[in-house]
Amino acid sequence: MSKPQKIWTLLELIRWSINYLEEKNIDDARSSVEWILCSVLNYSRVDLYLNFDRPLTAEELDLYRPMLLQCASRKPVQQIIGESEFYGLKLIVNEHVLAPRPETELLVEEVIRKEGIRRKEQGVREEKEDDPALRNLGEGGGEGEMTDDENPNDRDLSTAQLPNRLTAQLDILDIGAGSGAIAIALAMNLPKARITAIEKSPEAVEILQRNINYHNLQKRITLINADIFDWEADKEYDFIVSNPPYIAEREMSGLDKRVSHYEPYMALSDGGNGLSFYKYYAEKFINWLKDDGRAILEFGGNDMEESVLSIFSNYTNIEIIRDYQQQARHIFFNNNKMK
Repeated sequence: MSKPQKIWTLLELIRWSINYLEEKNIDDARSSVEWILCSVLNYSRVDLYLNFDRPLTAEELDLYRPMLLQCASRKPVQQIIGESEFYGLKLIVNEHVLAPRPETELLVEEVIRKEGIRRKEQGVREEKEDDPALRNLGEGGGEGEMTDDENPNDRDLSTAQLPNRLTAQLDILDIGAGSGAIAIALAMNLPKARITAIEKSPEAVEILQRNINYHNLQKRITLINADIFDWEADKEYDFIVSNPPYIAEREMSGLDKRVSHYEPYMALSDGGNGLSFYKYYAEKFINWLKDDGRAILEFGGNDMEESVLSIFSNYTNIEIIRDYQQQARHIFFNNNKMK
């Protein structure tokens, strides 16, 4: 007589699976288990724990087991389930694109923040230029003074009260777009943005196009399949963003297996010292950016900071942005035509 098959509840399976992955030295065991179960059951993470006593069917367990085994072999969980989340957006991913990192979300945040500041500042300036009553504000006396019949509320000059007159298109170039994480997040959060996304890998381009279609951004993101070293811009951009391959060839063997064995080499390393893309960008961005154009680029942490600062030393308003671990992670600068 055969032994009856064990009935697994969600909570029991989660606890057993976390312990199993931790024994395999998988650092993010809990989140990996939750991601896989959410995919198998079409649940949110909250659903998992609201239904913790729910038994899994034999069919669900048959789907789950091989996915857990792949995770134990250090395959990225995003590749296992075929999707990832970035800046609150769902993206299709596979072995041909990098799984987007939380650190790269900081790049998106910084572009949105800086663009918000620019729009607010230019909105105030345009109001002063367009409204004779505001033109002399801050110059003292005379026409700028309030008369007795004016309502003080009509003179509230806070930027929140000023109409947004910045209707011009915001042109952004995303170099090495991969899955489209940066381009899509910017398009979804900057309604005036029109983005050119360049990607060399034909396999990555296929994933990028699927993600653009999924988010219905075909009219706002232009996809170009090209090697950036063979491409030349036919216009100037307001913003250029890039997370290029920056891992030096000598460092590849020391990477976690989840990166070195499963993610595309082309997206990880330039095959040299990790600096070739930045040197090329420093040469080209002078002509690819508008006079007041800006750029934000991701790089490999504190060990690269000095080199990257030196490469872009001819640009202006240089800032280093640090990630959640206080590693130098992004460099921001303005075009040096401003000098």
